[in-house]
Amino acid sequence: MSISSGTPLGARVSRAELVARELERQIVDELEAGERLGTKEDLRRRFGVAVATINEAVRLLETRGFIEARPGPGGGVFVSPPQTRLTMTHAVLGFTSDTTTYEQCLELRDALEPVVDRYAARYHKAADIRALNKILTQMERAGANPAAFFEANWALHRRIAQLCRNVPVRTVYLNMIDFLKDSLDHVEFPAFDGNALLDVHRNLVEAIDAGEGPQLEAAVAAHEPTGRGVNVRLRR
Repeated sequence: MSISSGTPLGARVSRAELVARELERQIVDELEAGERLGTKEDLRRRFGVAVATINEAVRLLETRGFIEARPGPGGGVFVSPPQTRLTMTHAVLGFTSDTTTYEQCLELRDALEPVVDRYAARYHKAADIRALNKILTQMERAGANPAAFFEANWALHRRIAQLCRNVPVRTVYLNMIDFLKDSLDHVEFPAFDGNALLDVHRNLVEAIDAGEGPQLEAAVAAHEPTGRGVNVRLRR
């Protein structure tokens, strides 16, 4: 499998980020903690990229807590346990689960949201909007199932973030999304209204498609309170 920077996504992110995201998808969807992905050389040959690219991809995934790189005989790249994943993400962002609440993380995500959405409005292509609309369809199909709805919701925001060309903002934003997603253990949805939330996100995608301006700012402002009706207990 090779990674091409000629794709719509590849034109906006580095090859290392593309490799990291493909490995992250495999880890989440297919692999168990402790499984060996191979050596860095194995991964380099698999993706057809340079040594420096695979080193950077490994560094990104280590930072996000998805893998552990072990040196020496029998070493290589291994899948991290989920609890390590969450702890490492906390460490990168400078906080621990004992001192951080869902609301605080949501507040930071909301502060970054306008910046991310403005980049998306500025640089999106027609293919990006089609991809976002497909995810909106998944949200619509979730109906009254909050867990399925928010799973698609995280995917929507990750896809929007792919259009952000400010690397530090994008990285912190994606880490926040991952933290919020991974933080949900026992969750209560006291006033879940899937239709209303879907309308908010549909308006956001339409505003991104329309470009920067008052419509986008209004859509971002309407989106900000959408996570406030969730009562969350963080994993310990």
